[in-house]
Amino acid sequence: MDARILLVEDEEHLARVLTFNLEAEGYQVESFDRGEPALERVGEDPPVDLLLLDIMLPGISGFEVLERLRASENQVPVLMLTARDAEADVVQGLDLGADDYLTKPFSLPVLLARVRTLMRRAARSDDSVGESPFTIGDVTIHPDRFELERHGQRSNLTAKELALISLLWARRGNAVSRGDILQEVWELHRETKTRVVDTFVLRLRKLLEPDPSEPRYLLAVRSFGYKLVE
Repeated sequence: MDARILLVEDEEHLARVLTFNLEAEGYQVESFDRGEPALERVGEDPPVDLLLLDIMLPGISGFEVLERLRASENQVPVLMLTARDAEADVVQGLDLGADDYLTKPFSLPVLLARVRTLMRRAARSDDSVGESPFTIGDVTIHPDRFELERHGQRSNLTAKELALISLLWARRGNAVSRGDILQEVWELHRETKTRVVDTFVLRLRKLLEPDPSEPRYLLAVRSFGYKLVE
């Protein structure tokens, strides 16, 4: 079955253009011009594989949609679309749990490349990680499937979750600074003030650790960053 994208964009012309081009790429697209019905749809079947979410919407904003979504522990990948390019807006979206963002106006090839990267089981971009599985404790990561497996139970990983754990795995045993993580995983400036790294680490600990409150593998390095130990 083709991947399903939920587009939340109130600019009618842009919504039509995006829908046409995404469907031409083989995706199934559902479009909404407000956040409230989009939130309801995300919780229904068939499941949504990616949410393209504008920030400036009538009614509740894209930020509030994202905040409610993450509060309900729904981890569908979210690509935020915004005409606001201030760093504070970008940081706010990432801190609330967005996986990526694009500032309008953007080119369609760039948007389609970001969509491919964020799809859990989509074709992988040129800078994506290798496909060989690796094991952390009793958990196996399958990069080619964007999956984590423990005792036969599988969980999906978003593109950013996979990129983060793969970076830490590649440097396992060594501390990796928050700045390095921001630069390599989110393509942000190293000095950007955001808690997005810590938020994603907490999400990964719930999947990796036998007891997330007492991590054994994904460890914090005080006032610096994180390291992964085997």
